[in-house]
Amino acid sequence: MELIYRVKKPETIQRFMQENNIPAKILEMVENHPRIEVNGKLKQRKETVKKNEKIHFFVKDENRDPKVKPQDLGLNVVYEDPYLMIINKPENMQMMISKAHMTNTLANAINYYYESNGINADIHFVTKLDREASGLIVVAKHKFIRYLLSNSNDNSITYYLKAIVEGKLDVKENSIPLPISRMEGSIRREIAEDGEECSTNYKVIKEFGNYSLVDIWIKNKLAHQIRVHFSFFTWPIVGDKIYGKQDDNELMLYCYKMDFIHPITEEQINFVLREPEYFRKFLERK
Repeated sequence: MELIYRVKKPETIQRFMQENNIPAKILEMVENHPRIEVNGKLKQRKETVKKNEKIHFFVKDENRDPKVKPQDLGLNVVYEDPYLMIINKPENMQMMISKAHMTNTLANAINYYYESNGINADIHFVTKLDREASGLIVVAKHKFIRYLLSNSNDNSITYYLKAIVEGKLDVKENSIPLPISRMEGSIRREIAEDGEECSTNYKVIKEFGNYSLVDIWIKNKLAHQIRVHFSFFTWPIVGDKIYGKQDDNELMLYCYKMDFIHPITEEQINFVLREPEYFRKFLERK
């Protein structure tokens, strides 16, 4: 992987690396020095760069995880560049392998895609969705890219979801800032004073029958966060078999939009999906 930056002010390369959180240990080595090039020439960290010059850092490739068996599962890639991918995850697909599910996961599909396209990278999920949910997922092609997207306020991702919940919400636009923790010995989560802080912002788009279509936007989503927050107020998401009713509906929750600043190119990344078929069919029949 090659990180390419445009220099904004004259300074030493060492200072540039510090300001952009680039650790020397992730870079390829040439004659005992990190491989750094400016105008096609090797440079050392003590040398200076000028404004508007392009500086290239050559990052060591990562190995694909051999425990994740490559599988052709029809990966839907909606955006890709040398640093990251945005994937449209189908409903009812687990993201990562586990002892109980070693195949048919999103990770298996990604490793097949990597192998087929000669991409030497490990899988770094920047955002996550519950197995039952569908929609956009950001995957970094190197742990450094994941770090930049996960730890910078400037680059942090806002993602937007739509849900159909049971009932009519008393407050049509609000934020639910309730901490969540995992229940001991269970996959379930619950509201708890000593839980992890999180906040779910929402706005009711429309009401129909005894249902509400809700727009949701969050950062740093916890597992089951949206499901726990809405079920706590007796507005479970339709199809939620953990926190709601046991019925035949799919979980009516999908991530339809991503919004963030690319950590390397500094471009605005913004993608919007139309609702999946199962979601649209539920709206039409109600």
